[in-house]
Amino acid sequence: MRHNISRATIAQLDDTGKLLSGEKGLSTDGLYVIDHNEEGFATLNITGIEAAGVAVWLNGQLKHNSYGKSQPVIAMTGAIDFEMKQKIKGFVKTKNGGWMRKLPKPHIAMIAESEGWDGEVYYECFANLDFIEEASNNSTDNNNEVDSMDTLNATANAPLSKDVFTDGITQEPYMIAMSSDDFDKDKLWGEVFGGYTAPASGSTQAG
Repeated sequence: MRHNISRATIAQLDDTGKLLSGEKGLSTDGLYVIDHNEEGFATLNITGIEAAGVAVWLNGQLKHNSYGKSQPVIAMTGAIDFEMKQKIKGFVKTKNGGWMRKLPKPHIAMIAESEGWDGEVYYECFANLDFIEEASNNSTDNNNEVDSMDTLNATANAPLSKDVFTDGITQEPYMIAMSSDDFDKDKLWGEVFGGYTAPASGSTQAG
């Protein structure tokens, strides 16, 4: 059982799946935690991880089910820094200071963290997301302030590198890990975020 979105970390990758940092990326080290002042997610719902199989009947018996490819889609509501939101959607700044869409979309990797009832942490990982903001909803204030949250959707594409999210035979667009399992968190971050290496004194990714 899980509860509470604790944070989400994002990064931009190049066309080969390598981490972009500095001016080409989302921060000095490439990673951006959506947890700065007045930032965060209220909901982060993932669908399409699996779909029901198609029954295969042979000799009058259900012998097995066939399964299609995984196609995860993420629906998110929350508050994200304005400029960061434009960057992950692939919007670029014009000479007059506005932001407009430019294709193709950037490759965004993300790890979403949530908490377990016994203190464990769950890491839901995506190595190549396309982000969209389908609509902009606004309301008038009355005797109460009426806030409009950011609403984003993301589609999980296949990883850009053949060495990511694979068991050596198959490759998937989604991976999940749990802190109580026997795994290396630094290696997980490196896999998802295109070779990211945490600084020796600890990561500077958090805000």
